[in-house]
Amino acid sequence: MSDNPSNKKYIHGYLEEEQERLREQALVIENPIYDFIDFSQVKELLEIGSGVGAQTEILLRRFPHLKITGVEYESKQVEKAWENMAKLGYGKEKVDFVKQDAAALQLEKKYDAAFICWVLEHIPQPVRVLKSMKPFLKKGAMVSITEVFNRTFYTYPLIPEVMEYWEIYNKYQEEIGGDPQVGAKLGDLLLEAGYERISLRSGGFHLDSRNQNEKWTVFNYWKNLMSSGVPLLLEEGKVTEKLVKEMQKGMDKLKDMPHSIFYYSFIQATAFA
Repeated sequence: MSDNPSNKKYIHGYLEEEQERLREQALVIENPIYDFIDFSQVKELLEIGSGVGAQTEILLRRFPHLKITGVEYESKQVEKAWENMAKLGYGKEKVDFVKQDAAALQLEKKYDAAFICWVLEHIPQPVRVLKSMKPFLKKGAMVSITEVFNRTFYTYPLIPEVMEYWEIYNKYQEEIGGDPQVGAKLGDLLLEAGYERISLRSGGFHLDSRNQNEKWTVFNYWKNLMSSGVPLLLEEGKVTEKLVKEMQKGMDKLKDMPHSIFYYSFIQATAFA
C-alpha cells in the first residue's frame, strides 16, 4: 500500500462485478487455504487488506467465536464489506472495518493473531506492512499469510494466447508496483520484519482427468481472475481485444477438454510476533 493509496492502480479494479468475483474466488479456493489455518485459540483477529470482506466471511463461518478488525484503504471496498456483512447478519459485535494504509497503521489495541490473503502481491514494499502491524500484535501472536506465486501457473496443453496474456498481466502488475511472485519471498520478508518461528508450505491445485468437476470450476475461476485485469490492460494499451478473446476462448477450451491439466501453487507462511 502506497503512501498515497488513492493514486495507486489495482490490476483487478473496483467494479461491482469484480467485487462479486472476489467473493466467488474466496469460496472456490477456500479449502486449500483454510485446511491449514487454525484460529480456534484466537479471540481477536487483525485482517490486513480485508477488501469486500470475502475472506472475513469465511473466517467468521469457520471460526464463529472470532472478533475481526479488517484494515482496508479503498473506501469502495470498505462500503461493500459492510454491505456484505449486513446481509450475513454480522454487526459491530463481530466485525469492524477501518480505512487505513496498512503500511502506517494506527490502531487502538493489540491482537491475538493476524491474517493476510492475496494482499502483499499488490504492495510495492510489503515488508513495511509486516513491520507496521507488528506493534499491534501481542507477544507470540500467530501470523498467517497466503500469497501468490504466479510463475507456477501451468496448463496442458499449452495455449500460446493464454500464456502470452498471463505474461503481460504479470509484467504489468510489476510495473504498477506489485509482485506476482511475492509468495516465494515470504520467508525473507517475515525475517526482515522481525518475526520468529517462520514456516512455509506450498498449496494450490494439480487437476487432471481424475477430478473433472473441480477442474472445470477452477479453469472457469481462473479465466475470470485473468479477465479481471482486462479493463485496465486495455486502457493502458497492454493487450488487444483480439488477444483477450483468444485467451478467454483458450481457457474455455482447456476447461472442456477431458485430458487437460491445471497446475498452480500458492505459498502460505506461518510466523509469530
